[in-house]
Order: sequence, then C-alpha cells, then structure tokens
Amino acid sequence: MVKVNHLYIHLPFCARRCGYCDFYSTAGSLALAPAYVEALLCELQEAAPLFGALETVYLGGGTPTLLGGDLLGRLLAALTERLTAGAEVTVEANPATVTPRLAGELAAAGVNRVSLGVQSFNVRLLANLGRAGSAAAVEPAVNVLFGAGIVNLGLDLIFAVPGQSASDLKDDVRRAVALKPKHVSCYELSVAEGSAFQRRWEEELKQQSAVSLLYYETVVDILEDAGYKWYETSNFALPGWECRHNLAYWRGADYLGLGAGAWSTVGLKRWRNPEDIDRYVGGGFMRERHWEELAPPQKAAERLLLGLRLKQGISMAGYEGMFDYVQLNLLLRNGFLQTVGGKIYLTRAGRFAANEVCARLLQNWEETGAGG
Repeated sequence: MVKVNHLYIHLPFCARRCGYCDFYSTAGSLALAPAYVEALLCELQEAAPLFGALETVYLGGGTPTLLGGDLLGRLLAALTERLTAGAEVTVEANPATVTPRLAGELAAAGVNRVSLGVQSFNVRLLANLGRAGSAAAVEPAVNVLFGAGIVNLGLDLIFAVPGQSASDLKDDVRRAVALKPKHVSCYELSVAEGSAFQRRWEEELKQQSAVSLLYYETVVDILEDAGYKWYETSNFALPGWECRHNLAYWRGADYLGLGAGAWSTVGLKRWRNPEDIDRYVGGGFMRERHWEELAPPQKAAERLLLGLRLKQGISMAGYEGMFDYVQLNLLLRNGFLQTVGGKIYLTRAGRFAANEVCARLLQNWEETGAGG
C-alpha cells in the first residue's frame, strides 16, 4: 500500500472573503470551528492507514490563525506522533491575527514555519483587493513570530493588482525584503472570469495584463539582487529555505488533504471533499467525495508540467513520447528551453513564459487525445 508523507489541512474560515480568492472559504462561520476541528480529527483517523511518517504538514485556508492557539494546538497534537524528526509544519496567517500569545502557542504546538498573507503593504491596493486587516500589522507580526522562535517565515505578495503602479510594486517587494523573511511568494493576480471582482475591475485588469510581464521581471530582479533564489515560477527563498511542502507537490509526490474542499492524490486516485462546512462537519467528507481515476499518462504529464516549474528542471527519461518534437526544437532554438545531461530546463526567458512554453511542448500529445 502507498504510504503518504505530506499532509494538507484546509481551514476555510475568514474574517471577510476576498473577492479575487478562488479557494473554498467562508466568512461568518467561526462558531463552527470547534465542530470542524472534531471532524478533521475524525477524517485523520479514517485516513490513518495511508499515512507514512509525515515529512511536511501545511495548514492553509482561509485564515487558519482565526481559530486561535487552543484549537490549532488540539489539531496539531493529534499529528505529533506521525511526524518525522525535523518535519516542516507550516501555518498560513493573516498578519492582523498574530499576537504574542498566538505565536507562542503555535511554536509550542510544533509549528516551525509561518506563511504570512501580506499581498501588499499599500493600504489603497489592499482595499482594491478587498483584503481584511492592515498593512501596518505586517512588521509587528514578523517581529512577534521571530521573537517566538519561528524563524522560517514566508511572505506572500500579489502583483498586477488593479491600480498598482510600477513604483507601488517596487515598494512592496523592497519592504518585504527589508523584513528579512526566509521565503517570498509573489503571484500575479488571478481572477475568475465572470466573477464580481472581474466585472468591478474589468478595465483596470486589462491595463495590468498589459504590464504584467514587466512587473514579473521587476519582482525577479529585486528578489534575486537581494539574494533570494528563484527556485519555482512564483517562489523565492534564501538558500536552504525552500518550502519543502510545496516542493513535494511540484515533484509529483503523493499527498493527503483533509477538510472541506481539500484535494488528495494517492497513486492513481484523486479525490476532493465537498466544499461545504456544514456537510463536512456532518460527515460529508466520507459520503460525498468527488473521485477521479488518473491514467498513468495523465499523471506523468502533470509531473512533467509541475517539474518544469522548478529551476532545477526535470529528467527527460520516460517523457519522450509526450513531447511535440517540432515545438521542442523551436523552443530550444529560440532560447526558451535547454537540455543538459538528460534533463530539460526552462531558460530564464522560458520561465517568464512558462505556461505558453509548456503548452507548446505538449501540444501534439494533447491534440492527439493521449492526455484524455
């Protein structure tokens, strides 16, 4: 039986739901948090036969820290005996929720990495995003977490935000660097087509799309100049501080997801829990999961695409039948890809156009229906 070493736990509670967010979350349901944690503990027991020794645990959301130290501690205590020595345990946090008491409780519960959802230091841009919390809370939160002994700290930023100028972006990235995090994630704003957010900011989003590549290059230049390694498409880390949990995804490792809306992939099976807190609390995760059977070529293609997001690239062995060799040769000749020692890499130019390069690389495989 396959044993899984990576665990994601979804905590979908938010103070206010951001209009651009595409993850399952809900505002105004925090009273259900104790019952939700009990349901998570039940799902954890149900999944027990699939667990190996856990190398990474990631609590995402939503805003997990809204639950407070007691509930998060109860949840993490159930995992203690399953963790390997030196396991990476990450909790996402809104800076406004971080207090000295919470930071101490997280550290005592075994959390050794925190991902702070900053998004921007600009009050106007946070308002445009519909973000709860204050930019002024970021630096105090960082200091409190460092003071609690949680030194593995990541900051999340978003660029191409409606109303953002090039100088706004530079200020955001430089302010992040000044706080000396070990890790920075910087994502281009992604908005669901037809969403209320998209309709509200339609013209501004078109303007941002026209400059997004320039903004992306700006992000990379500032972070690399500051000593951060651009190790994945949207992720940067000081050497040795890469996010091990996310690396497991990008390297195609199996993982389990617990909680409402969480996905799992184990072997050739993938499933998702229902996106409904009430149904989840009522045991719906066992009765109402959406299941998929993955064909080996499909899983291989996903592994290839995820692996190419990494700076280190991926071995070509086993993927030869998937490449469109006309496109491969064009991409090599035009400097978007390179092959060295049996591995295939995106060049610097290729990394700025990663989605397009990967689509072209697999074009023939997808058009022939081999991916179906």
